[in-house]
Amino acid sequence: MSCSSIKRRFEEEIKEGLTFERAMEMYREVEGSLAAHRLELEELQQINADPSRIRHLQEHIRDGEKLLQEIRSLHLH
Repeated sequence: MSCSSIKRRFEEEIKEGLTFERAMEMYREVEGSLAAHRLELEELQQINADPSRIRHLQEHIRDGEKLLQEIRSLHLH
């Protein structure tokens, strides 16, 4: 699942009451997505792919890293 769709689900569940278990599931999903993006980025850089594709992927990675930070900063009540 893409980081952007996980982000949308995360925001929806925050409004509805996100459980610790769901937050951890989403965290793992984002970690997996980021790992795949980083691998793809490395491959694109090795073959000197189109710079716009590389930039687009770098944006996805930054967005995913921001989402991980959001999840890490959650406080349990």
